[in-house]
Order: sequence, then structure tokens, then C-alpha cells
Amino acid sequence: MNTYDLKLVMTYAVSAHFQNGEEYKNYGTRTNKAIIQTHLGEINQQHMCFVDYVKDECAEIADKIIQYYKGLTFKAMGAKINDFERRVLSVIQTGKVDRRDIGVIASLPKAYFRSVKRDETDALMRKLSMNSVHIGSEGSEITGTIKVLNCSFIQRFNCYIVNAELDNNIVCFFTKHGEQVWGEGCDIKGKVKRHQVSKFHGGKETVLNYVKKKMCLMACLLLMKL
Repeated sequence: MNTYDLKLVMTYAVSAHFQNGEEYKNYGTRTNKAIIQTHLGEINQQHMCFVDYVKDECAEIADKIIQYYKGLTFKAMGAKINDFERRVLSVIQTGKVDRRDIGVIASLPKAYFRSVKRDETDALMRKLSMNSVHIGSEGSEITGTIKVLNCSFIQRFNCYIVNAELDNNIVCFFTKHGEQVWGEGCDIKGKVKRHQVSKFHGGKETVLNYVKKKMCLMACLLLMKL
């Protein structure tokens, strides 16, 4: 069975990530795995796909990803690691990738960038939590401009939870709308559901409900003309 240097395969994985629009595709004719296999010459001519020129930055990012996942060693010591992470850790530790693990490496750039973003968000929320105060009173109406820190889908409740900053204070609310509606930030109107101390960041946060995105004046005027 052919084996390849981890840095080489990870570099091709990063290149595939950018070639596929910063997404991980595992179906169709141009999957991230197929792009890597084409670079490696591990795929027959019939199934080969077009590959972009591999930029120097891909190798630099590959190093960062490898170092990041080496951190799983500490999670493993605390027995907080799942089967997939255990498989990733095994590849990272050996520094070698065989054919069966090319698909695993192909998925790591997307997971890495998502994890980095989550870590940055967590750090920002902890920083805000130090001075965050409760807004309004239960049942009172709230309006203002939020900066969205995180928007995650909660499978259990079939809805999204939005964590956001409002006037340097932390607010959160559940909604059926995803990040395409809220964007990086927007003007909202809602009501205070309750005040609580977050179990996650330990700071004061205000839980909102009946949250709606306020339309800008221009949009309202355009709708009035229709």
C-alpha cells in the first residue's frame, strides 16, 4: 500500500479546499479527495480531475493544520476524543498517510477553519462576558444593532441559536432563520425573555424572543412602491 508524507498530502488538501470554494465535497466528480488523488497520481486517467496550481500559502496553512491537530494529544490524555479524532491523531503522529486515510486528510482543512473560527468566537465571548450586563427587564422591548458572534443549528430543537453582541453586552435567541438572514450583524427588534448567567462563559447574558430583523428605510420604500 502506498504511503505519502503528511505535509505533502495536507498541502494538496488545502489546495483542494480552496479549489472547491472553501468547502469539503465528498460526492460528485470533483471531490476534495479526488483532487488530492490526482495530485498524487493515485487515480486513473478516467477519474482524474482538473487541479489548480498549488500556491506557497497552501504549504504554510498545512503546517498550521498539522500543529493544530497535534493538540488532540492532550484531549486524548483526558479521554475526550472520538473515533474520528483518534484516527486523525494516529495519522498526525506517524506523519504518514496511506491510501485509505486520504479522505480523512481531505476533510481537515474545512474542519480546521471552522474550529479556528469557533475558538476565536469563544475567546471573544469570554472577553465580553467580563463586563456584560443584563439588558432591559423581563417582557420589555429591545431594539438595536447586533453583531453576530455565532449562529448554530440545534438538531434537537430543529432551530438555530444566535449568540450576539448588543452594545457590548451578550444576547442570545432561538430562531428558525439561519445565518443567511442575520449575516454578520443587523438591526433587530425583540423582547426580553429572561436574564441568566451563562454556563459556558460565566457572564451575564440576556435571552430574547420574538426577535425580528428590522428592514432598512430604503427596503421599506421599495416595498411600498410594489
